[in-house]
Amino acid sequence: MKRILILFVFASLLFTACNLYRQDSYQEDYVVESYLVANAGLPKVRLSKTVPIQKKYNFQQTAVSKASIEIRKLNADSSVAETYPYAQSSPGIYTSVVAAKVQAQQLYQLHITTADDHQITATTYVPGDFKTVNKLQDRYIYQSDNQIKITTTPSEYITNRQTYYIFTVNALRPKAENLTPFYKDLVENNDNAIENYYVNSSGIINEGNYDRNADGTITLDLPWLAIAFYDSNAVTANAIDDNMYDFLRSQNVQTGGSTLSPGEIQNIRYNINGGIGVFGSMASDTNRVVISRPSN
Repeated sequence: MKRILILFVFASLLFTACNLYRQDSYQEDYVVESYLVANAGLPKVRLSKTVPIQKKYNFQQTAVSKASIEIRKLNADSSVAETYPYAQSSPGIYTSVVAAKVQAQQLYQLHITTADDHQITATTYVPGDFKTVNKLQDRYIYQSDNQIKITTTPSEYITNRQTYYIFTVNALRPKAENLTPFYKDLVENNDNAIENYYVNSSGIINEGNYDRNADGTITLDLPWLAIAFYDSNAVTANAIDDNMYDFLRSQNVQTGGSTLSPGEIQNIRYNINGGIGVFGSMASDTNRVVISRPSN
């Protein structure tokens, strides 16, 4: 899975500012970004540093080099089963030196030692595999009553919590003339770059937003707002781990998705020791559909 699934959801907040609600004055922090996808190869790890909120974040300028990085597959008792060493491929970007697939329903640990001997660690449990079991139509009319519904087998998790999903919609022909009305307005009248919407996302879809069927399957409704372009789209349903869920949910509160007053707003939850960012995981299933313009 390419590094497109959720970065657009939160990169602008994660990498442009200090942790606003955790400290009164700016303190530089390490920023980690890496997402494991079940049955895909080991992911890249991006390592950088924060900048003060008044400065524009630039990864190349804040990239951290010469770090020692490993991803470790853990046993149920948290002992190390396998170690996958990483090497720097470019400033701040590290790739695995061995070929290995990420296993579903498996615990992994990220371990980083920087050149100044700073330790950064995080763990993630990869959600269980799932697959689409209903046959989707080849073509859907945008915002019609015939909404895109994806019925999947359930994705198991280490705890008995409900499964949390995010839809990612990757436009396969992202031309300006193919923008749907809401996103056309954002691009033409609000000075937003069209590239921001080549890959688009729904919010978190939890148990209250999907139907459990008698056979144990789950039916998910794709929100029309996730569709930024007419024509061909790859629609990916992602079952996400606790780290991604905690980050996205707490970030939504920070960025205005709450009626809480500022003094009551919780810190963004990173679940990383020695830094901020996301070391998360997901299981994914992708379908392709064509979105047609309404006849009117």
